[in-house]
Amino acid sequence: MPKINVNGLETNYTLDGPDDAPALTFVPGQSFTLETWAGQVPAFRDRFRVLTLDLRGHGGTALGSIKEEMTLADLAQDILGLWNELGIEKSHYVGKSLGGMIAYEMALAHADRLHSVTFVATQGQMPDGSLERMRGYVEDFRSSERKMGLAAERLLARYLPADYATREPEKFAQLERSITALSVESYAYTTEALNRMRYDERLEDIKVPTMVIAGEIDAPTPPARMEVYRDRIPGAKWAVIPGAAHLPNFEKPEAFNEALAGFLDAF
Repeated sequence: MPKINVNGLETNYTLDGPDDAPALTFVPGQSFTLETWAGQVPAFRDRFRVLTLDLRGHGGTALGSIKEEMTLADLAQDILGLWNELGIEKSHYVGKSLGGMIAYEMALAHADRLHSVTFVATQGQMPDGSLERMRGYVEDFRSSERKMGLAAERLLARYLPADYATREPEKFAQLERSITALSVESYAYTTEALNRMRYDERLEDIKVPTMVIAGEIDAPTPPARMEVYRDRIPGAKWAVIPGAAHLPNFEKPEAFNEALAGFLDAF
């Protein structure tokens, strides 16, 4: 995979599709890599210039120097910097979980760089108690001999259906590898950043064409939670992926692609 220096940060990405096609950017969630979008690239690269990327500290992208109070605005600047380096003036943006949280920042502060935005299994403000729970995870991971091996066990139990490892052993193992390759520090800084966000207060200010996609059995961001974004973001479109949990694009790529294509076909 190619790498490029973005504001001093070695960044891992893939870019596929016609050079003159509109850009379509897929951004993964916390602890995961661009490989979680493998089911989307072939489906969209015929008519879009498809970009996938690893967020800082994830996959093949360097962690770099971390500010004392890293924010989602900083992570948005990483993506904008990558677009600038690749000559992408505007893009459709699809973000899952943490990638979707960054999408709120993009839609509110950088709407001029977006054709559309799609929020996948994500939310604009974490619930009460989330910071304490996730900081507890960080301390557990740091103190455990297994480090991010413990993280993989704990996070995937929360994110996936109980029988997923049995039904999809290769895909489950891929997600395990993604998490165990992450450093505790990378998980810690994103934990602090996402718990600082307060985008729920500004949803009506989002004017970019919007799609909201939920997983039917997602525990961290169930459809009932994501209906807030469907109802409060002006003109937002809506889809629920049957049988999917917190990684609907990875678990059910065909159904996810159909829902996303239905939205993008309007452009």
